[in-house]
Amino acid sequence: MTQLMVRQVTRRFGGLVAVNQVSTEVVSGRVLGIIGPNGSGKTTLVNLITGLYRVDSGTISLDGRDITYTFPHERTRLGIARTFQLAHPFVDLTARENIMVGALFGQGKSLGLARGIAAEVADLLALRSVDRPVSTLSALEVKKLEIGRALATQPRVLFLDEVMAGLNPEETRDLVALVGGLRDQGLAIGVIEHVMRVIAQVTDWVIVLNAGELIAQGTYDQVSAQPQVIAAYLGEEGA
Repeated sequence: MTQLMVRQVTRRFGGLVAVNQVSTEVVSGRVLGIIGPNGSGKTTLVNLITGLYRVDSGTISLDGRDITYTFPHERTRLGIARTFQLAHPFVDLTARENIMVGALFGQGKSLGLARGIAAEVADLLALRSVDRPVSTLSALEVKKLEIGRALATQPRVLFLDEVMAGLNPEETRDLVALVGGLRDQGLAIGVIEHVMRVIAQVTDWVIVLNAGELIAQGTYDQVSAQPQVIAAYLGEEGA
């Protein structure tokens, strides 16, 4: 079983403490929801886990191996992948080639193997006609492409950063089903999302951040009933 452990991690930017002694874990076959108001430290936490930022203190481990100070590409090779809030596909490449990038550079696969992985990932995501230019893709297809590029690195842990933002209800249901399917296949998943009905549907455990602090954790029903969560976040979201 894959187990990513985050213990007491802190990150400062000058005088701002963006993440303050946060602990959590992500394990195989479960979805961790990461919620909180804008600026609460959600994406910063994922940036620390994936190595884009270095921690000022605390530890991060994967299956008992300390990865606190390993480089981002090393964490990718170990099986940690992520999407970004804003999708930036390679517009001069086809959809298939975009997915191949994950296998080629994320895991160092050969061109032939990368092409095969891209085909498998496209089938999993129900991405059709993958040899089309990226400019012809719909909003949902671009979101799937971002997920596909991460999946092409063949991760054991996957973080999804607001992948459902801007989608209509039908498109959102499509991605909710996809996340559920990935969880059922044993992937460990972390989800940052502002759409609370999505968090309620897909997560097994939720952590709530506010001003860099972990203010609550539990199931969605448990955290959504806590007064400090309602005051800090859910009240303003109207949820």
